[in-house]
Amino acid sequence: MTERSARRRRPPAAPVVWGSVVLFAVLFVMLTYQLSSQAAGAAERRQVVARKVIAKRVVKTIVPAEGGEVEGTPAAESAPTESEPEYVAPEPEYVAPEPAPVITASS
Repeated sequence: MTERSARRRRPPAAPVVWGSVVLFAVLFVMLTYQLSSQAAGAAERRQVVARKVIAKRVVKTIVPAEGGEVEGTPAAESAPTESEPEYVAPEPEYVAPEPAPVITASS
């Protein structure tokens, strides 16, 4: 075979340009149709069922009896008095990290 037949020829410019224009037009029409169908669907809103969440909470108020003690709770469960010290954790000491080793350029 000769070199002339092995070399590929470039396609003409006109069909390439027209093919690009047609492809663009087809894609534009498809996107326009898709967006218009979504806009029409957005106008028809679905009815949303809203449900109320009812949380039932029971609050008990304990009234002290005539003797001064509260009914239903033993006297041992009283609030902490001042004689009991409250534990406070000590502040952690800050320790600086060790400096990085010095690196020199090697030859």
